[in-house]
Amino acid sequence: MDADDIINTYKDKLGDTPSLESIESEREETLKKVFNAKALVRLKDKIVAAYQILHDDVCGKRKIPASKIALLAGGLAYLALPLDIVCDVIPVVGLVDDAIVLTWIFSQCADVFKSSPAQPQDMVYSSPSKRKDN
Repeated sequence: MDADDIINTYKDKLGDTPSLESIESEREETLKKVFNAKALVRLKDKIVAAYQILHDDVCGKRKIPASKIALLAGGLAYLALPLDIVCDVIPVVGLVDDAIVLTWIFSQCADVFKSSPAQPQDMVYSSPSKRKDN
C-alpha cells in the first residue's frame, strides 16, 4: 500500500475536509454577526469614559457615589483581569461575556455617564500624566 492509497482511504472515511480559507472566512462571518462594529466602538468609548470618571473622582474634580465607583472599578477590573466567568481564550464566547458584563455595569451607571462633562470622543487617549487637564 503506497501513500496515495492511504490518503485516498482516509479521504473516503473523512469526506471532504474544509480548506483553511473556508474555515477562516466562516470565522470572519461569525465574528461580523456577533460583533457589531458600531456597538464595539461605543463600548470602547464607554470604557474610556469610565476610566476618565474614576480618574476625575480620585483627583477630586467630581464626586461620584461610592456604589457607582465600585461598579465602574469592578467592571474595568473584570475586563483587565484574567479571571472571568468564561475564559477569554475561548474564541468569541470569552469576549462576549466581558461585553455583556460591561454593558450591564454601564447601564447601571448611565446617570454618571450622562453627567460626565467630557464626551468619550472628546477625551484624550493618553496616559493621565500627559493629559492637558492635569
